[in-house]
Amino acid sequence: MKNFLSNYKKFIAIAIASIAITIFLSYHVANILFGKSSLEVYSSLKNKKTYLENEIIRLQEDNAYLQKEYFELKNLEPEE
Repeated sequence: MKNFLSNYKKFIAIAIASIAITIFLSYHVANILFGKSSLEVYSSLKNKKTYLENEIIRLQEDNAYLQKEYFELKNLEPEE
């Protein structure tokens, strides 16, 4: 009977430890998936970075075109 109680106490201790570890790991996995540093946020920032890089290229090309047009118009003005 003593051996049975000893084994039962070990089983309860292992079960409680397993539950605590499972809860701890579940919290961290949920934090990785849905928290401030989540994969979703990373993906969103990656898409935003790509969009902004493309926008920079577009604006640089637009700026070059407008500068060319400005200098062409400036050369057409009479000199004072």
